[in-house]
Amino acid sequence: MNKTTYKISHFNNELKVFKADKKEIIFSSFWFMEFGKTCAEIKNAKEEHLYTITKKFQFWKWRMVYLIKNKNENKFILISTNNRNTIFKIEIDDTNFEIKINYKNKKSIYKNQIKIAEVDENLSEENFKELITTDKNELEIVFLLYTCLLVGKNHENSGSILTSQKQLETNEDPWT
Repeated sequence: MNKTTYKISHFNNELKVFKADKKEIIFSSFWFMEFGKTCAEIKNAKEEHLYTITKKFQFWKWRMVYLIKNKNENKFILISTNNRNTIFKIEIDDTNFEIKINYKNKKSIYKNQIKIAEVDENLSEENFKELITTDKNELEIVFLLYTCLLVGKNHENSGSILTSQKQLETNEDPWT
């Protein structure tokens, strides 16, 4: 299983993923407030619009929901499966994706229960985070899912709002 490493930059309301050399942007996202809702847009390297995300909190179920619309106007929902908001699931084109918030500032992304990516939010050199993936073809989806979790956060408060690491998910297969 070949792993490819990318670098992630998170500054204010903007997130960018670069090739490992940090010279070429692959995807970028930007979030903003619109009519009381937090929204985000994801673009590719050519600045073509790929996705729009709207973040909502369902008070009656006490969980986060992300409404996603792609460039073809297809709609998807990334929804928390627990009230701690540490596991999220989405179905895209008959494929199930899941993202888990793990201990030690890591996020794991699964495709049909197989881990395809891990984000290490511990800053590496020059304030970059690392994204490691085994499936380069799914980088767009991985970036989409990771962006959803960061919508509404800036780099100063990007840490977990949970009070204890015990509330986070165990990383069964840590890569870093």
